[in-house]
Amino acid sequence: MRIAKDVTQADLAFEIGVSDGFISQVESPKSPSKYNLNHLNKIARYLNCSPRDFLPEKPL
Repeated sequence: MRIAKDVTQADLAFEIGVSDGFISQVESPKSPSKYNLNHLNKIARYLNCSPRDFLPEKPL
């Protein structure tokens, strides 16, 4: 969704108060770093969507 809305990692990081390195880690499948619910809420607000858009419909 970040890429589809043409938002850079640096821009997203600034908006949610983390480093762009953290965004890079979260987006890397090799890294254990993850967003928390506070991050997801801030991202949803910035990208003008719902935090539900980032969560699966059914439990994993």
